[in-house]
Order: sequence, then structure tokens, then C-alpha cells
Amino acid sequence: MNKVSILLLLAVMLAVAVAVPAWARETSSTFSLNAGLQTNVISGTSFNKVAFTLDGRMGFSLGTHFEVSPEVMVVFSYTRLLGGSGGMILYPGAMLNYRIRNIFVGAGAVLPWFFYGGEADNDRVSPKVNVGYIFPNRIQVTVYYLTIRKEYIDLFDLGFAGITFGYRF
Repeated sequence: MNKVSILLLLAVMLAVAVAVPAWARETSSTFSLNAGLQTNVISGTSFNKVAFTLDGRMGFSLGTHFEVSPEVMVVFSYTRLLGGSGGMILYPGAMLNYRIRNIFVGAGAVLPWFFYGGEADNDRVSPKVNVGYIFPNRIQVTVYYLTIRKEYIDLFDLGFAGITFGYRF
């Protein structure tokens, strides 16, 4: 993906970061911006490489304890995780989180879109699970695991684990 596309993506994320928090304060929803690290979980080569991530998440309350959270995550230089260089993954998805005070646990699905060498390719809808903690100053930490679904690959043969730190508006 070229530099113009990356700058455009970062500009959109910045615009969302400015506009959405004001809207979220007027509703029973939240918005967070997060940055983190993701690593591969593949048989024989797990946890040997790391890629940088950025994501934005909304949270819409469904009663006292449940929250639906649409999200978009960008993973930079993801092919480094698989032995190459460059590339980017865009993960739009949604999670259903169960919150008890400051702890949340959730499951959902993402649709990976791979960008590399001027090409784009999407994959099958993939499951994702997460666990997180929201500190009193609205800083949050989230640990997640997601799999990549391919035609001839079993469910847990190709996955990614990550951690993100963010601010909840």
C-alpha cells in the first residue's frame, strides 16, 4: 500500500477521533482509539515476530452488562509475521462484550482484508476473542486472539495474538 493511502487512512482515523467522542458523550455509547502489537500463533513459529496495530472501537450498551462493539483494526507490515516484508491487514468486525465493572470479556468476528504489493484480497469471516480492563482514568488494555480462516487450514492452525492500549472517550 502506498504512502498516500496510509496518510489518508490516518487522516480519517484522526477525523473520527475528533468527531465521534462528542457524539458518544450524548448517547449511551463509547469510543476508543488503541495502539498495540500483534504476533503470530502458528505451529512451530509462534511469537517470533511482531507487527504494529492501530484500531478504533465503538461501544453501544445493551443493558447493564452487555455491549456491542463494532471495530476497525489496521495491522502494519503484517507479512513480517509470516516471513516477508511490507503489507497491511484491515480488520473490520464486531464484538459482543460482557462487562463486570472495569473488566470485559468478548467474542465476535472480523473480516480480514490483506493489502500487499498493490493488490488487495479478503478472506473468510474469522472468529476473535478478547479480554480487557478499563482503568479509572479511561485508559484501557485489551488482549485478543483471532484466527485466519483459509480453505485448507484448520481453525486454530493460523492465528494472531495481540495486546492494545488505548483511551476510551
